[in-house]
Amino acid sequence: MNGDILHHAPHHRGTAFAPEAMARMLAVSTKALAQGRGISLDVGVLTGTPPRLIGNAETVSSLCNALAASAIASAAPGRLGLRLSALPAGEDSVVFRAELHGRYEASCGAKCEDGFNKDFMRRLLAGLGAQMSVTEEADGSRRAVLDMPAALPSRTTDGELLMNWARSRGGRLLVVDDSATNRMVVAGLLAKAGFSVETANGGAEAVEAVAQAPVPPEAVLMDVAMPDMDGATATATIRRMGDDRARIPIIAVTANAQPEDRIRCLAAGMNDYLTKPVRRADLLGALERWLAPQPA
Repeated sequence: MNGDILHHAPHHRGTAFAPEAMARMLAVSTKALAQGRGISLDVGVLTGTPPRLIGNAETVSSLCNALAASAIASAAPGRLGLRLSALPAGEDSVVFRAELHGRYEASCGAKCEDGFNKDFMRRLLAGLGAQMSVTEEADGSRRAVLDMPAALPSRTTDGELLMNWARSRGGRLLVVDDSATNRMVVAGLLAKAGFSVETANGGAEAVEAVAQAPVPPEAVLMDVAMPDMDGATATATIRRMGDDRARIPIIAVTANAQPEDRIRCLAAGMNDYLTKPVRRADLLGALERWLAPQPA
């Protein structure tokens, strides 16, 4: 591990950054080192990662670069994969995650631990309140998970800007509510903004819709209190699916407005939380925080 990378990492806070742009920069900045060692480094962003985050952006980038560089330096020729993502962590907070998988050395003498310099671990934990773990897989590969605190940007409230965003982006959404009236109202608001909307009348139907669809919805607007399967249970079930469907953004749309209701929804794996009655600007503001731009 190059200790100088961390020593000179900046400590500004509250800077906006885009995970997709960070992934592209990581791929470029590590390309020469990886090619020199005969390594193919595949860098990407997982489904469901917000397009924008707020955090210690330059330091996060430096730490991700140091993580990749350390693995490249201790790996034999082959392939490494680095994936960026964000996990809801309550209110407007998220955990920004860099997960590196591949074959690299797990020990390099007294100064190292799990293949990574102890000073890297100390500075990372002390400076960012971050955590890192390294585990060995059954096939002998290793998985390093680096978690760093970040936050969502404030919701945009300008209705005209949000409508322009929605109409230019579009996309497929799933609205889940046991009330036919509520389904019709929310679906209508979103359809008029340019989205293609499907509906489900309960949690069980929502789980089936996400699991069975050839192309799953890009986001789910989920009621919470439903008789057959409530929204929290449906969300937890979707989060256990074994592919990109597990990371679909799920936004609670509920009449339950108590703080403990919000905590329960986020604990179940929901990404965001809206209380009824909702306005179109509320719906679009939440979606705009979580939906990545459509590929060009």
